[in-house]
Amino acid sequence: MPSPTETRQIFETGTHLMPAIHKEQDWPYEVPHIRYEAYIWPTHDVGGQPCAPQIFEEKEDEDWENNVYITCEVLGFRGLWNAEERRRRYANDIGMTLYYGFSYNARWIWGAAKMLVDKNYVSLLELQGKIAEVRQRLGVNAERAGHATSSIGARPHVKVTTNTGNTNKTRTGKRPDYGPKAPWDGTGAIQPARFKVGDRVRVKDLPAIFYTRTQMYVRNMTGTIAALTYPDLVPADEAWDRYDAPQEQYYIVRFKQKDLWAEYPFENDTLQSEYPDMWLEAVD
Repeated sequence: MPSPTETRQIFETGTHLMPAIHKEQDWPYEVPHIRYEAYIWPTHDVGGQPCAPQIFEEKEDEDWENNVYITCEVLGFRGLWNAEERRRRYANDIGMTLYYGFSYNARWIWGAAKMLVDKNYVSLLELQGKIAEVRQRLGVNAERAGHATSSIGARPHVKVTTNTGNTNKTRTGKRPDYGPKAPWDGTGAIQPARFKVGDRVRVKDLPAIFYTRTQMYVRNMTGTIAALTYPDLVPADEAWDRYDAPQEQYYIVRFKQKDLWAEYPFENDTLQSEYPDMWLEAVD
């Protein structure tokens, strides 16, 4: 388990990995352990990094941003993806360069498009053709001086097929029309709760690989169970559509902020966050 000093090093190293102009280098034969931990640290786990807090600004959503939100919600309503898969795709699988380079809603629509292609609801060629059609209609990249002409023609009619609930359709996407029942409802056995309100628990330091909802800054930290919320799938299963996996009890854990960040100036301030049973261990 990393010490608080090592955790801070991982945070700072991860911050230095943000896209920037670096001098060229070959792939290394050896990688220092702290840098390795920073490399596998899921991109979207930004809580606790240096430079916080960011300036909050009120902003009126643009039409395209509202359309992205509605599109992603409709895809969820139709059962094509759930919240954890959506977050995994647009906030982690997108990679660090696009994560920091795209706006929030741009990451959402990138994740939606990638999901539709991955699950064979639309082919990549269909998607490319539709983008080319829209570009032509809007006059985007009408003149590309010095660049080769795209080999993807802007066809006036591009048929984009989506899942309509016909289970006889041959595809890898497996989302029939579920009707009123949410398709992401877990079907696995519900595991009993191991902790009660007031119990002291420690957050485990499990490897943060591919995807996580357990923040780096609470790993190996001790807190108190403040509430039991509900049983549900753990994010690592839900993000990959493992709806038949066991469901675990979720807990609200209260930490002293002074324990999480040594330089925090106030002794009695606390922070609460939610975790499934598997991430917690009892503290004597």
